[in-house]
Amino acid sequence: MENLGGMVRYFTIWGNVAATLIMGLVAAGRQVPRAVLASLATSLAVVGMVYWLLLAGYHTPTGLGWYTNQIHHTFVPAGVIAWWYRFTDPAPAITPMLPAIMAPALSYGLFALILGEVTGFYAYFFINLPELGWPMFLLNNAGLALFFAALGASMVGLKKLGGRQSDPAPG
Repeated sequence: MENLGGMVRYFTIWGNVAATLIMGLVAAGRQVPRAVLASLATSLAVVGMVYWLLLAGYHTPTGLGWYTNQIHHTFVPAGVIAWWYRFTDPAPAITPMLPAIMAPALSYGLFALILGEVTGFYAYFFINLPELGWPMFLLNNAGLALFFAALGASMVGLKKLGGRQSDPAPG
């Protein structure tokens, strides 16, 4: 089993730690910017989608690992996305939110590049610089950022079409 320090190599852990911190602020009654919440929902959607579409076939945990895998890749993403959709106000515009939505992908890409260069370890095949070479590595990272932007814009747009407008009056 990997130690906690080694786990930070994975975007899944970044997303789950961010969910813990941000939802902790929400639970404490703190205001969290709408763009940050949309970015979190997008990041967790990516965590679930990338894992189940690209990585699950190569990863078959057993025992306690199976349960933590389900929590990190399914339950936390689904729970946070459902909460975001139901309990946050829709954004008046999508475009101003895109930098925040793309920030996790770009930040992680830079982190993965530095970590990989220092340690030789690349957490995901689609960012493995030595195997891909610079052109494909950069293309994949740009593609991930654009994927985050497109997915986030779609999620924010769908929320705007059918999301909560405000809390109903008690009654």
